[in-house]
Amino acid sequence: MTKLKINNFKFISYSFDKKEYELFLNYGFDDKYKFTEKIKFHNVKRALSEEDLSVINQIAFFMHIACGISYYKAFVPNKMIIETGELSKSQADFFYEFYHKGLGEFAWRNNVNLRDVINFEYSNNPSYNQASEIKLTDKFAVPIGGGKDSTVSLELLKEKGEDIIAIAQGRPRPIKDTIAMSGIEDIEFTRTICPNLIALNKEGGVLNGHVPITGIYAFALALCGVLYDYDKVAMSNERSANVGNLVREDGFEVNHQWSKSLEFETMFNKFFKANLLKNFEYFSILRPLSELDIASRFAKLEKYYDVFTSCNKAFRIDKSKRLDRWCGQCDKCRFVFLALSPFMEKSALVKAVGKNPLDEKEQLLGFEELLGLNNHKPFECVGEIEECVVAFTLIAEKSEWKNDYVIKELASKINDKYSKSEIEAWKKEIFTKSEDHIIPKQYESYV
Repeated sequence: MTKLKINNFKFISYSFDKKEYELFLNYGFDDKYKFTEKIKFHNVKRALSEEDLSVINQIAFFMHIACGISYYKAFVPNKMIIETGELSKSQADFFYEFYHKGLGEFAWRNNVNLRDVINFEYSNNPSYNQASEIKLTDKFAVPIGGGKDSTVSLELLKEKGEDIIAIAQGRPRPIKDTIAMSGIEDIEFTRTICPNLIALNKEGGVLNGHVPITGIYAFALALCGVLYDYDKVAMSNERSANVGNLVREDGFEVNHQWSKSLEFETMFNKFFKANLLKNFEYFSILRPLSELDIASRFAKLEKYYDVFTSCNKAFRIDKSKRLDRWCGQCDKCRFVFLALSPFMEKSALVKAVGKNPLDEKEQLLGFEELLGLNNHKPFECVGEIEECVVAFTLIAEKSEWKNDYVIKELASKINDKYSKSEIEAWKKEIFTKSEDHIIPKQYESYV
């Protein structure tokens, strides 16, 4: 736990500047620490009505609570004071799940159990507006991450003739170049974490770790729907995001990708329709697909080979520490390289990533984890073990791959642990679309 004794976490205030299109979110711990987060929405051209502003204010109230997770985790006190309004029982339940499951990896790494710590008070008669019935334009916003998945979503919806707009937080090089390559109009918003929190983390004595960033951005994407006039968000989260990394002794599943999971997506959609906008959809267009299925589709989009990047080091908050493209030696790089290897020409894949991780001795342990031969599934946005095994076996006998160091070292271990019938069954399942999704019926055939 932390060295300092903190009694409560306060959601102090929030405000939306309708001239500059900036949202300010204020937080505090006791009277010791204060934080202000800023979210800037760029190039808003739409004239906002009073009803629009009312909805924005209501979204901002809940966004204030969602974004607070980045600050709350520093001390995780069990008293949480919302000074800007009241939650209903169902709203408090939603945010309990958001904090508890969204901080699952954080809690596991810091050896804290938040089950009875997180405490959102609620009122039986809260004062809040009902969900608005305003109609926004029939348009898809596609969040762009600079990697393979969102690119597949973008091109899929373009092919279907949908009215789409790209959207992203900030403009790291892979995101900027992917949007430029797509030729699609785009929206930018930027989130600025309070420098006081960054300084506090550097001082030590506080807790730090993973937050459900996709869940935080879900609220921002919904607020952008009102600002930029669209009624649908098409996420690019595949079905492997539903699978956790490990299960604690108390039965709690820790999932690095929880806010990309179908569970969160369903929760958020229900919450939003009940409390904010009835005519707004938030879903993943790729949910029925496996990572390998998506990789096979991306492999056909050759124009993006020179711009896409999946390595998280290319998206670091500190711009001075960002890589231009891939590091080629993290869990994410290893997984994406492995997933694409059966479908892209080897020379093109090595050129895109800048190296061949499968032919480097020091990467062996990382691939063992991906393949279920050692430890647990890495805490990263990577596919399921079964997908990794199938990808491995698809290239293991190919002349261009079979002599690579990792392939030679692990081929026999794969054969010893997994039977051919097992792998064939996985292969069939991996390339069969799942029916477990919340894609609106009129778009189900798109994938």
